[in-house]
Amino acid sequence: MMRRRIVILGAGFGGLTTALELARRLRREPRAEVLLLDAHNFHLFSPMLHEVTSGSVEPRHVVWPIRGLGRRTRFTFERRQVRAIDLDARKIATDRDEIGYEYLVIALGSTTNYYGVRGAAERTLAFKTLPDAVRLRNHILEMFEQAVDERDPERRRRLLTFILVGAGCTGVELATELHDLARRTLVRHYPRLAAGEVRIVLAEATGRIIPCVSDQLAALGLTKLREKGIEVRLHAPVVGVGDGLVEFQDGEKLTTDTLIWTAGVKANPVVEALPVEKDKLGRVIVNEHLEIPPFPGVFAIGDASHSRDSRLQDALPPTAQVAVQQARAVAQNIARDLRGRAKEPFTYRHRGDLVSLGIGDGVGEIAGLAFSGLPAWLLWRSVFLTRLIGWKNRIRVALDWLVGAFFERDVAKLEW
Repeated sequence: MMRRRIVILGAGFGGLTTALELARRLRREPRAEVLLLDAHNFHLFSPMLHEVTSGSVEPRHVVWPIRGLGRRTRFTFERRQVRAIDLDARKIATDRDEIGYEYLVIALGSTTNYYGVRGAAERTLAFKTLPDAVRLRNHILEMFEQAVDERDPERRRRLLTFILVGAGCTGVELATELHDLARRTLVRHYPRLAAGEVRIVLAEATGRIIPCVSDQLAALGLTKLREKGIEVRLHAPVVGVGDGLVEFQDGEKLTTDTLIWTAGVKANPVVEALPVEKDKLGRVIVNEHLEIPPFPGVFAIGDASHSRDSRLQDALPPTAQVAVQQARAVAQNIARDLRGRAKEPFTYRHRGDLVSLGIGDGVGEIAGLAFSGLPAWLLWRSVFLTRLIGWKNRIRVALDWLVGAFFERDVAKLEW
């Protein structure tokens, strides 16, 4: 019997959801072989990375081993680094060998976009992976360790100044978590440091923060950040990064030893290298079925694809809920195609967005209803807790939060 191989590249939200959906839809199709490839053997729940940095959640509690999922379903996982995709030959070059396919789902995610800012790639702290989150936590603790013994006021200010570039959901949530960590925990452990000495600057190139929510909620979020003491700078694009120095477009320069880049993403280099039509971020332009038009059976989803929303007249944002909905649509269309049925166009249905603004605070919209303050924060925790894979991780994270409600966060700097 001739087996029909479906290869999925990437085990993020889009890739893993595609594999699980195909395993469910094709459980009675013995000819279909589903193969999932990723450079890591775990799925990362990235919406909680900022809580890993602040110590609210343990790192292992936001990852789930993929092999355990594949063992219980009908897909096979292989840990491989994807080097290139040959669309004409229908082969994938990996760090071990080449793999052929009949259907291909490209869900390789994205990388940090530095927008050509001088020195940004070399001198800023990225915030996209689990090692990034742990590295940033250790760095922040090191800044406090150095500052407590520093006698030079200028050097001390530099050590306690934390600048974040980009005020989307990631930047805002990280800034508020850092604020809580510094003001609620670290200053208690370093009594020679005053809370007022800690300076958190959130720089945004555009005129508003949190673009995923309405203007009213974004304005409310901005007010809340400023009330917390976070210095939000709008219309403040960074044009250069030097050694301990950040330069803004208006000529102002700030000194800091901590510059965190949360300003945006671009397509994975493997996707950027594909000889097909792409947008300015390197994402593949797909049709209504999420296929690359010249190559039937080859799909791109999530951060790898440029898929237009007819209502917004713009590309869909690189968010988890977009990737998950696209993954389900692609899995359905592959199953339909295998059974000789016509594919259906993808339609995105926005479910809403929730943004945490630190302990007991947040903003968001669900099903057209707006939330803010404690209700939004509790809803954020409830929604994301249910979206974690596996009851073990859900219980672990819930216990992390419960412990955090009664005890201070751990401030041990762990390095291996």
